[in-house]
Amino acid sequence: MKERKNDEKNNISTLSINSNQLSNQYQLESTINYVTDGVYVNKSSGVPHYTSDTTGLVAYERDENNVTLPIFFGEKRTIQIPKGVKRRVKRLPKRVLRKIDSNIEEAIEKCFILISTLAYTVFYNEDESYNWKNLSSTLMNDLFKKGGDNTYVYKNVINALTYSTNSTMPIIECKKNHSGEDSYQEGNYSKQYRLHLSSRNQTLIKYTIQFKENIKKRREKHLKDFSQANTNIIGKNLIGVYPLITLPEKKDIENQGKKLAKEGYKTKKGKLLTYLNKKSKSYYPNPKVRSFVEENLKQYNYLVGVDYIIPKVGDYKSGGRVVDSFNLMPSWIRKLVKIDGEKIIELDFKALHPNIAMNLYGGAKCQITHKEVAKVLKMPLKEVKIEHLSFFNKRVQDLKRSPLYKYYSERDKGMLDNLINDKIINKNYKITSQKLFKKEVEIMTSIIEKLNSICIYVLYVYDALYCKESDKNIVSEIMNRVIKEHGVNTNIG
Repeated sequence: MKERKNDEKNNISTLSINSNQLSNQYQLESTINYVTDGVYVNKSSGVPHYTSDTTGLVAYERDENNVTLPIFFGEKRTIQIPKGVKRRVKRLPKRVLRKIDSNIEEAIEKCFILISTLAYTVFYNEDESYNWKNLSSTLMNDLFKKGGDNTYVYKNVINALTYSTNSTMPIIECKKNHSGEDSYQEGNYSKQYRLHLSSRNQTLIKYTIQFKENIKKRREKHLKDFSQANTNIIGKNLIGVYPLITLPEKKDIENQGKKLAKEGYKTKKGKLLTYLNKKSKSYYPNPKVRSFVEENLKQYNYLVGVDYIIPKVGDYKSGGRVVDSFNLMPSWIRKLVKIDGEKIIELDFKALHPNIAMNLYGGAKCQITHKEVAKVLKMPLKEVKIEHLSFFNKRVQDLKRSPLYKYYSERDKGMLDNLINDKIINKNYKITSQKLFKKEVEIMTSIIEKLNSICIYVLYVYDALYCKESDKNIVSEIMNRVIKEHGVNTNIG
């Protein structure tokens, strides 16, 4: 097992800082590699999903050598990009690269940095819509501008990476609207980019940033992210639990993957875990219904192989959900993580979002369970659970086509009418999920705050918590008590 050093815990006691107190807090020289968290916009509605990268950078005029971060956030100079892209960037015409920087090598490095912000999307290829990611022009301008120069260098970086000829493909592409123009909405969502199909290699390579200006700007971004995470209760809890974590070794993950594949294990999205064993994905008639052990392992290596992602606090579209290395991790791998050397237990609520919906939209007081819905509709329990993941997030017409619509319309038509009217009045079918996420985050924040007050730190996976086995009873008791305090009629499942 690979352990994060126990003495990292000593760094946590000094983490209660704000954006005006970042200097002179730590003595250990350490830096981080960050991941932006993205968004795509539905083609027909134009409504954006969650992004946490639409805010600008704050320039910290500090001596960077006096400011360090906990060592589990790793090496700030290390980024990851898809294999093969490095060579393609270096082959771009020099005239294109010189528009970025007169120093060709620094121009190339800026290209690598932007590509690294899209690297995680290579693990979304089972759903093309998730490959798109908003990149804020404000953020990119601050990240790539040179000194006090007001030239929009990031535009030249984009132009270089979208460069193509009759015989060459672009490295990235910008999403277009129905008129064939770049898709964005001022004040709502930024332009959306993704790696071109020719660039989506799930084998990622590491690159070490060389140029001082690039290192400095990345550091400023990381310090801001860290400050935001540390002033958020969920984020601060995660920073508190990281030094207690023991990660599984590659061989342990592979062995567990093979075992689960043989047992016919399915992910929460209903995908069959499959061990390729050097076979091609095309060997299987419908690879989209499968989740491959080898690809899951690559995703794991991306998330923790270099360092941990600084917890990123979402905006109102996500209800303030927090994203980090562990809730982005395949769940079957996450279960192999240990806290304080102990195995961890997953604790989650029964049908949390359906019961939150009943609370928010004036539904009946009795508890909704997946099992009950499956029994009434005579549907497989697994199908009900999967359908509930998207039911409240659907457009009205799609909601009415769902097999779950019959259950809710017959059981509590008033609640369902209120929910539908909310979507119509706000002209935003996503309004329901935004409210559900917001209430979920409020509940989980209350729970985590109480746990931290008695020195229990947990892994957070949106509507579930992972704690060490010895803390199971006290965590369960607090979760069940707090959920009732918030007026939501459910309990730990």
